[in-house]
Amino acid sequence: MDDMETFRERFCEVLSGDATIEVVGVASSGQEAVTIAFKQRPDVVLMDVIMENDRAGIEAAMEICSALRSVKIIMSTVLEDDETVFNAFQIGAVDYLLKNARPEEILSAVKSAYMDQSTPSPLIAKKLRKEFVHLRGNQESMKFVLHIARVLTQVELDILLLLCDGKSRNEISHIRCIELSTVKTHIGSILKKLDMKSSSDIVKALRSHQADDLLRQTVRF
Repeated sequence: MDDMETFRERFCEVLSGDATIEVVGVASSGQEAVTIAFKQRPDVVLMDVIMENDRAGIEAAMEICSALRSVKIIMSTVLEDDETVFNAFQIGAVDYLLKNARPEEILSAVKSAYMDQSTPSPLIAKKLRKEFVHLRGNQESMKFVLHIARVLTQVELDILLLLCDGKSRNEISHIRCIELSTVKTHIGSILKKLDMKSSSDIVKALRSHQADDLLRQTVRF
């Protein structure tokens, strides 16, 4: 879904060229994107941040995420500023692509989103590294944060930070627009990857390493 025809054509050409992907609709405005999404019920939506106005893409993504819980949204834009990235993930997007992304990057992002395996992009990793200068912990704190960012998917990172905010599983289900059983599955995966027995143990570990604030600033958008 993009307001510029050249980008719409490029994304459509790249995605249509893969035999495992079916393009079910193309939109030039946020409202049109919502209409198509509600009618076609796609697995993944590639949404431009700026459609007919500066907020149209974000607002359309929010509406789709709220009504169609199974849809995975990837935001795209020509911009690389922190605020744009933050807004994209804050509304529930699972990934973020620059419009000049290579074809293989576009295909990888869409397929990873479909399989619920989206991972923090190089952009997010870069922002994480930049934030290290603000971390007032020791070297072990840095290693702990790096390990978490490396092994968890973007969805898992978001859920982990919601747990740090004291959110219950039911609240996370509502915030993330996913089923409660899916939340439990993600938490189980987090526990396994971080070798922890309970979510409270993970939260305590983050706080003891002074790492929860760092993660909140860099990967929860």
